[in-house]
Amino acid sequence: MKLAFLRTGNEKGVNRHILSLLDYFKSKGVEVREFELNQEDIQRTINDILEFSPTFLMDINSTGMIVGQQEQKKVPMCDAFGFVHVSIFTDDPLLYFPILLEVREANNFLPVVCDLKYVDSLKLLGINKGIFYITPFVDQRYMKQSKGEKDIQIIFVGPVVDPQIIANQVAEILPQYAVPLFFEVGEFMFRNPEVPAFVASEYILSMFQQSIQEQIEQWKREKPEEYLRFLNDVSIYATFRKRWYILSFLEGINLKILGDFQGELMEGHEVLQTSSYEDFLEAFDRSYMAVLSFPFNLPSGIGFTPLEVGFMGCAPVIDYRMTLPGFLTPGTECITYLPLDRADIEEKVLYYLDHLDEALSIGQALRNKVLEKFSPDDRGEFLLNVFEQIIQQAGKNS
Repeated sequence: MKLAFLRTGNEKGVNRHILSLLDYFKSKGVEVREFELNQEDIQRTINDILEFSPTFLMDINSTGMIVGQQEQKKVPMCDAFGFVHVSIFTDDPLLYFPILLEVREANNFLPVVCDLKYVDSLKLLGINKGIFYITPFVDQRYMKQSKGEKDIQIIFVGPVVDPQIIANQVAEILPQYAVPLFFEVGEFMFRNPEVPAFVASEYILSMFQQSIQEQIEQWKREKPEEYLRFLNDVSIYATFRKRWYILSFLEGINLKILGDFQGELMEGHEVLQTSSYEDFLEAFDRSYMAVLSFPFNLPSGIGFTPLEVGFMGCAPVIDYRMTLPGFLTPGTECITYLPLDRADIEEKVLYYLDHLDEALSIGQALRNKVLEKFSPDDRGEFLLNVFEQIIQQAGKNS
């Protein structure tokens, strides 16, 4: 079995853990070769891959999908040359809709999602078959060794942007008749944190006047890419709306904000400057607790960041969702809060600030859980079994 991995520059941050799958495949006898996607000379990259003649080509978030022209029809490279293109989606596929709309009819496309709800996004884009799921994981080789010294009580994991900044930017580019829908959908998602954008949009649109509904439906038919961009923008707006709201409850607390920050700092808050992902890991290592707020493009799974927080022995303070106990035990391996309940957020944060030893214990329990249950080997074994089944099935059909 041969597997080509196409590097596109998307292997940074939490996505770097996906690279550990390549090492697992190599350890099991798979011939793995990595290629750089050269945007200035894509044909050379294609030629190099074809010379290698892989059975599978893998990338992250479909950023390495190459589409060619054949008899006035766009054809994915995987279909044209008979290999299977495997995309590991660590983000919502909706964020990558331009290329996915071009390959929705592909026969040899194998999406692998790291959140079960990403399947809904793929179906929205017209991709309905051959979808597999793996849970996020952490590879120790891409992490820092803990120094074991805590000197920060609590951090808030960004990025954080004043939602009004997002609103102003989006209002300038949207058709005027779509602006009210944007804000209504954004507020509905804010109040219902587990509802994805396309479900919220359809529900809210049904409450608008018939004439506006007809305008929106026409817009969706004539400019579907604009509508999909609208869904992504409203998810981003709702994410920052939720984060800004939570920060407002923590005003006056000595809080370090980790990552990009745009807006006016609240009392007691300070931005920790970061220039690399190593800075994030160092901050997790130094902190007793890290407040996280799930982005709307991570609808149901645990995500990679909370696992990294736990690996560094830091207790994640995370918004509760119905699926969370399937991954982590609240109160033992994580601290949970109800995202719209001010009293709950304040009470949890203030309690653990007064009981840092308990927060430390939770961080250590999660570290043990990550080491035991969230390693790449199980995911690599599962994918290798999928690949072998595909090869066997192809042999039967040939």
